[in-house]
Formats: sequence, C-alpha cells, structure tokens
Amino acid sequence: MKTIFLRKSVALCLIAACSLSQAAVQPQVEQVEQAETALYHNATLINPATEQQIQDGWLLVKAGRIVQMGQHQADTILPVASKNVDIQDQYLIPGLIDVHLHLTAGPHRAEMQDGKPVISMKGHSELTRYHAISTLATGVTTAFSPAGDPEANAEYATEQQAGNWPGPKLSYAGFIFEPTPILGGAVHPKDRAAWQAEINRQKDLGVDYIKLYQGLSKEEVAMGINLAKAAGLKTIAHLDSVSWQYAADLGIDRLTHALPTSAGLLTGENKAAYLAERKNLHSARFVYSWFKYVDYDSKPMQQLIQTLARQQTRIDLTLVVNELVYFARALDTLYPEQDMWVYHPEMRKSWRATLAAPSYDWSAEELTTAQQQLPKVQQLFKRLYDAGVPLAIGTDSVASGPFYLRELQLTQAAGLSNWQVLKLATSGGAQHLGLEDHGQLKTGYVADFIVLNANPLQDLNALTTVHTVVQQGKAWSVDKLKAQLAALSDLKL
Repeated sequence: MKTIFLRKSVALCLIAACSLSQAAVQPQVEQVEQAETALYHNATLINPATEQQIQDGWLLVKAGRIVQMGQHQADTILPVASKNVDIQDQYLIPGLIDVHLHLTAGPHRAEMQDGKPVISMKGHSELTRYHAISTLATGVTTAFSPAGDPEANAEYATEQQAGNWPGPKLSYAGFIFEPTPILGGAVHPKDRAAWQAEINRQKDLGVDYIKLYQGLSKEEVAMGINLAKAAGLKTIAHLDSVSWQYAADLGIDRLTHALPTSAGLLTGENKAAYLAERKNLHSARFVYSWFKYVDYDSKPMQQLIQTLARQQTRIDLTLVVNELVYFARALDTLYPEQDMWVYHPEMRKSWRATLAAPSYDWSAEELTTAQQQLPKVQQLFKRLYDAGVPLAIGTDSVASGPFYLRELQLTQAAGLSNWQVLKLATSGGAQHLGLEDHGQLKTGYVADFIVLNANPLQDLNALTTVHTVVQQGKAWSVDKLKAQLAALSDLKL
C-alpha cells in the first residue's frame, strides 16, 4: 500500500513520473482549445487505482473526458478554460460503480395471473427515474443491472445517454431464466428452441449478459451458457444447488452473491448435515447454514478458488445481502429512515417487510446463529480477494445510497484497506464491466468523478459528504438532484 503526497516544492521531474501528472508545463496547456472546457483546480486528487493522493491537483475536462491533469506548482500557470471550478482544497475521486443495481425494478408485490397470485417486480418509468437520480446523487456514475425487464432497461439506457434522464450510465442483463414465475422479472422457456428465441429477443434489446438463476437444473445452466455464447453474449449466474464449480468449468463469465450454497462444495459429515437441513425446500435457512458447514481449506473449496482465479471469473459478492437477511429484524438500526430518501415512497412502504419475510419463522436462536455466520461470509470475500479472483462492489438494490456505503464497510471489515476498498468501487468496477476508460483520474478517461467534503481514505463515511457529481463531463449539484425527486414522488403502484 502506498500514499504519495506531492506538494508545491516537489520538482517537476518527479511530477512527470506520476501517472496523474500529464501536463504541468504551460506550453502544453496552451495547446488546449478554450471552447467547452472546464478546469477543476485546488483539489486533493485521490486515485485508488494507483494509490495516489495529490494535493493542489487540477483536471481539465473537454467533451466529457479528462484531457489534461496535474499538480499546480508555484512556477506554473493553470490551463485556460471556459469554466473554472475551485474545489477549495476538498477531495475529488473517480465516480463510484455499482455492478449489481436493479434500477428498473419495482417493489415486490403480489399480482394475479391466470387467477393465481404471483410475485411481481414490475417497475415504472417514474420509479426508475427517481432511483436513477437518487443513485447519481450519492456518487454512483456507472452501474450494471444483472436482471430486469430488458425493454425497461433499454428505455432507461437510451434516455440516460440522450441526456433526458439523469442517472448512472447503465449496461444490463434481461429477464432471469428461472422456473419460479415473477412478473416483470423471470422467464422459463420450455425447450431449447424457446430458450434460443428468448436469448435472441433479449440480445435485440441490448442486453450484455444472460442471467441464469438458482431454480435451474444443471442441464439448463449448461444450455444457457452454451446458447448465450453462440449468440455472442456473456452469462451471469445466481446459483444454489448447482455448484459454482460446475458453472465455472462450463465457462460462466460472472457469479453473483455470497451464496455458493451447493452441497457439492461441502464434504463428509458436514455435507450430510447440510443436506438433512435442506429437506424443506421452502426454508431460507440455507443462506446461513451453508456457512456453518463449509471448510474453505477443503479440497472442493480450494479447487473452486483456484478455478475462479485462473479463469478470472468476475464475482460481486454483495455482502450486504447476507447481512440484510441475517439482521432483517434490525433494519431500522442498520438503515434509519432518514437514510432511505434514496428509495421512492412506494419502495419505502414495504422494503423492510419484504426482507424480513425469509426469516419470519426463525427462532431467536436461529437468528443468532445466522448473525454469527457473517464473519464467515467475509472470510469468503478475503479468500477470493487474496487468491486474485476479480471482485467488485454491488448492492442488489434499486438505489445504491446507504447500501453501497454499507457494502464498502463490510468489505473493509473483511480485511481490506480503504485504498483497496475504493479501488474495488472505482477501477475494479470498471474492469468488472469491461470499461477500459472509466474508473480512474487519468488523461483520456471519461470525466466521471465526485467531490467530497471529507477524505474517504480516513473514513469511508466521507462518501456521504458528496456535493458535486461530474458524469461524462457534466456537473450535477447534489442538492439540485435531490430537489428533482419531489416531482417524482407521487406515483402510486
């Protein structure tokens, strides 16, 4: 871990050696055209990708990109720009990236289909717009939706890129492939031809990934991976009884959630005990009981970790999901109401009750046992991280906000430094999504960054002090973004 503090007295030759200092001498600066340029100066630049912290830093932005940057020296002149923004010695870091954001989904509710009640996650454009704005206001400039209505995702991506809907830049998967019927959320084709037709339909709607879900059989998981590859798409999976090892051997591109809950990854008496507990297929206790029995040093787990590292299978563990389930009866403490402005009022009505549903019949002893497994979940994160498995930060929410911060805190508690955590949140997220020009303060990169009152290297809670978000070169005042939410708050579902 390294921190570089560059002050005005440091020689220019040292500055030139730093990747953040691309053009500190006046002749180069004067070559930049003044039209449509913005200079952000008097800033402490924090670049997690290189673990550099530079005081008196500046960025020159043009056409949505960082075109020059450096450190202001006593004997140099700042670039001339059409707009000058004095950061007043505050902190400027790359925009955050949420690699698991269900931006276009609606709240869980029951609707009737063919005379039977089914789960619905149908969204609404006003709901989406609310969550997009609130997410952007918390500093998330880029996101990936690993599931959702592909038409709704396509609509959002089009409107956002056109500048009509403020919010994070979004790439996405479509409806999950899953036997359990979910309105606005799932499909389950009946044969290979129908699978291929649905994959092609989602591809036409701009999906980047096909999402395979936990209710699928091994044969269906294999078919989904093969058909997606044939269509030129990647695959992401949330699995349960089908092992991560099986999916990895087939070449799955991404895995999600810290729930690798297949009995195939357990051994001996632990495996038998776990299977005995899972006789009730409707019980959600497996989300903690698997961690009671797993031995990370066992042969199956060591083989899995080695495979994931060798193949560079990308994973977002969403530790926050495990915590939400284990502590579902303490959500008022974890997420007080004042922090939940990021959720539309329609979501605020029921989100706590929805998360409490899986554990409604757990005894006090079972809740305690579940909560005791959280360190074991975090051990999985650290094992994967240390092995070189590519990880990134996701929330599994419809708006990032406090869930994103909590994910960072849980990651830090797993044994990572603030530098490492912030790297996962920025350049790590960009690598996860295949965005080669995002996630860093670097010349030529997209101008996505946020301005904070406090230093997140000292305390991750500093991320709650963001007051300006710059996305693709366009600056947004957080206060003005929040002011837009009132007009979208009256929707009733």
